[in-house]
Amino acid sequence: MNTNYFEIIPKIIPVFILLSVGYFLKIKKFISSNSISEIKKLIVNISLPALLFISFLDVNLTIEFFFVILIVFLINLLMLLIGKGFAFFTKLKDPHLPLLFTGFEVGMLGIPLFGAIYGTESIKYMAVVDLGQEIYVWFVLFAMLLSLQQKEKRLHFVGLFKSFITSPIIIAILLGIIINSSGIKSLISENFLFQGVINSIDMLGSLTVPLILLVIGYEINFKTSNMSLPLKIIGVRLLILVPIALLVGNFVFNKFLELEPLYSVALLSVVVLPPPFIIPLFFNQEDEQRGEKSYVYNTLSISTVISIIAFLITAVFFTPTL
Repeated sequence: MNTNYFEIIPKIIPVFILLSVGYFLKIKKFISSNSISEIKKLIVNISLPALLFISFLDVNLTIEFFFVILIVFLINLLMLLIGKGFAFFTKLKDPHLPLLFTGFEVGMLGIPLFGAIYGTESIKYMAVVDLGQEIYVWFVLFAMLLSLQQKEKRLHFVGLFKSFITSPIIIAILLGIIINSSGIKSLISENFLFQGVINSIDMLGSLTVPLILLVIGYEINFKTSNMSLPLKIIGVRLLILVPIALLVGNFVFNKFLELEPLYSVALLSVVVLPPPFIIPLFFNQEDEQRGEKSYVYNTLSISTVISIIAFLITAVFFTPTL
């Protein structure tokens, strides 16, 4: 792909600056961890849904997107099987280990990086790729995490589905798709009240990228001890996922489905992301007290740093001429 480095590099610099500002806020104790938690609530419940709503309001929905969603879902299932194989051959019995091979932190890392480099108007490309990931996370990963947390308790599909459809992010995506595909948008697009509402939502969405980058910079932290297993997990993920993304992007997205080049870039950008940050939220208290899950936190922290570097390399070397 032909890349104008002089156009890409100025877009990468703000990423480093905002991450550095976030880290500076932590070391200077300018903002407390409680304040960061509140900012994350604002992002997850308001600004990120607003950004995704606008993205799906503008995307040109076609039948090819169902193939994209299916492919991303299947990639996640494949990585889950590989994770189980890794656990078997290394004789590590922690049931959470295979889950670190699957899933991607798109919402809190992928979208802000993609938006910072390619512009918020291009987030729709990653949002479409992320749909298959969202379905996997809610109905496979989420179910497995709950089963490990609750142990003997039975899980109900109805409960999972209710959590899925009541998520602000999913509601925003569905509303954007419905208004876009139903023709409602074209009917009311010239209405000044509708435009005012859309402009307000767009302004809320524009908060997402800088806020998340500040939060990530604030929370980047990893221990130099016990890095062997996390590095093996990250290495296996990248060695398998990057070739898959390159092959799928080139032969399926570009040649078979004839999608715009940024869909291939979005897929490659997604697979270099770390596992979902929600995984530690489902640990049992006794596991936390025994310290058996420290490698999980280290994997997520190290993977975040490596992912940012890999993401920026992707932007420099795989960005098409726009």
